[in-house]
Amino acid sequence: MIRQKLFLVLGCTSLGLGLAGVFLPLVPTTPFILLSAFCFSRSSDRLHRWLLAPPTFSSLLLDRERGGAIRPRAKACSILLMNGFLGYAVFFRETSLSAKVVLFSIMVVVSAFILSRPSVPRSSLHVYALQKL
Repeated sequence: MIRQKLFLVLGCTSLGLGLAGVFLPLVPTTPFILLSAFCFSRSSDRLHRWLLAPPTFSSLLLDRERGGAIRPRAKACSILLMNGFLGYAVFFRETSLSAKVVLFSIMVVVSAFILSRPSVPRSSLHVYALQKL
């Protein structure tokens, strides 16, 4: 019972941080929304279903719950945006060599991680979503 309440509190907290990340530039959104979906799946079926209901999050969260999959379009967008912003900082800004090495390393590691995630064919998502509900 205590474990369930801890997951509920962590889920609500991470959802709040994820929503704040929509408006605050340095706060990430996606990791917090994924964490809240995980926590709600362990604590509250009602909140988990509520989080999966809006089309904004549902397809991406269902992909993630289906084995860590990321759609090809989401992969391309995330890699292009991340590499664009970090690449600008690495190649066009006056920063120290150590900062450039750290930023470039982050760019390579996160890009490799995103590319290593499986892709889900669009047609199989509808079957999975119906099974989940």
